[in-house]
Amino acid sequence: MDNQSIRCFALKNQPSVSPPMQKRLDIIDSLIQQGYTLKRNNWFDIQFKNSSGIRVNIFLPWRSPSGFSWIAFWFAGVVCCQIREWSYFYWLAIVTSLDVIFASLFNSDSNNFAGFVLSLIYASWFPYMRYLAIEEERKEFPVLNSFFMAIGLTFVAIIPAVILAAVLGVD
Repeated sequence: MDNQSIRCFALKNQPSVSPPMQKRLDIIDSLIQQGYTLKRNNWFDIQFKNSSGIRVNIFLPWRSPSGFSWIAFWFAGVVCCQIREWSYFYWLAIVTSLDVIFASLFNSDSNNFAGFVLSLIYASWFPYMRYLAIEEERKEFPVLNSFFMAIGLTFVAIIPAVILAAVLGVD
C-alpha cells in the first residue's frame, strides 16, 4: 500500500469516529492531498495552510472547511481526553483564573462568557485536532473513561481559580 492508502485506511478505521466526524476528516484529508498542510504549532495553535502557504481560518465555523463539532462544543473536555489533547485543560485553568481576576477588577460575573469562547474554539478546531491525533497514532481512551477523566481534570484545572477567588474575595 502507498502512503495515501495507508492514511485513508487509518482515518477510516477509528472505532470511535462518528459518521459526521468521518466526513470532516475526509474533507481535511482531501485538502491535504491537494497540497494543504496541517500542523500543531507549540501546544495549542493549529495551523492549516492552503497549497500557497496561506493560513486558512479554522476558527470561524462557517468559514472552516471541516465545519463545527457540536459534540466538541458541549463536551470539549470529554472529547479532548479521548484523543489525549491536554491543552484544553491548560486553557481552562488560564481562562477560569482570568475570569476570577476580571470579576474582581470590574465587580462583575463574566464566568459564562469565557467558557463559551473556549468551547467555541475547541468545537471549531476539534476536527483538526482529531485528524492530528490519528496521524500521530495516539491511542484513544474509551468514551466512558474519558468522561470521568474530564470531570477529574476539570476540577484540577479550576483549582487555581478557586484559590484566586478565595484570596480576592470573589463569589
